[in-house]
Amino acid sequence: MPFADTTLRDEYAAAVERVAGRVLDALRGAGDPAAPTRRSAPDAAARLAHATPEGPLPAEGPLSRAELAAVRVLGPDLFAAQLLAGQRLDGPTADAATEALGTFPMSAASPAPGAATTTAAASAASPAATGAALANAWRDRATAQLVALAGRPVPALGPDPVRPQEPTPRDWPRWSVDMARLSALALPRLDGPVHELARRHSLTLARGVTRSMLRRDYRTAARLARWLAWNEADGGPAHLDLGPVLDRIRAVGDGSTRMWLELAITEQLSSAGEPSGGRTGGNPDGHSGDSSDGAAA
Repeated sequence: MPFADTTLRDEYAAAVERVAGRVLDALRGAGDPAAPTRRSAPDAAARLAHATPEGPLPAEGPLSRAELAAVRVLGPDLFAAQLLAGQRLDGPTADAATEALGTFPMSAASPAPGAATTTAAASAASPAATGAALANAWRDRATAQLVALAGRPVPALGPDPVRPQEPTPRDWPRWSVDMARLSALALPRLDGPVHELARRHSLTLARGVTRSMLRRDYRTAARLARWLAWNEADGGPAHLDLGPVLDRIRAVGDGSTRMWLELAITEQLSSAGEPSGGRTGGNPDGHSGDSSDGAAA
């Protein structure tokens, strides 16, 4: 079955790129796809995320399994344009997110069938697999939070995800990779334990950006740069000039639509004077700065 598995992965990856492209169009305020690599055929995924001033349009037909997987993978980023513009979250996108979370359970390590479905199963896997599973669980929980903000019924939640660990002087590179996997949470109106970590350890995030750039791991660098942009919009310190970093990633990155979406969100966060909602809905005792980064960095 290797060939079938490869075909399925390719189908899911293509669906993620298509939906990410339409979300990027919504973020840019465009009505139709602009990049030549994005398909403009009116399939269900394109209709789902076709740009309007308020956000994605409703789908005109049922979404395929691959399209639902794409919705789940993108998670909170489906609402990025509306969150960054301070607009209301639209119901049809929330409905699609609810359907996707129901099709692919929250604790799954990946959209593909047969993935680990519990945190305990993920814990028995490799550290990379465990980090990915926990990142998916936090991303799905954030998606459910946004569904609630859209005024739709919240999908059934599984057990609370394991709280992210603090970085240490020895394992901060691994911690920065884990935070990169959680970059979809770096959006206005989302807050929680992951965001508190980003506030406390923004200097470590900056070190992670620098390390990733030196290692030519541009995807990780882009995701960590997004956290830094979010932290700065949230009132935290600016440890790096992100402009040259983003320029370099544009020039030598993988060129995927998801990468462009990550960069576009980072740019909008960087240009925001005050976060749209910032810490609302989160912990009332949240704070900025790097009080514990002296040990971690």
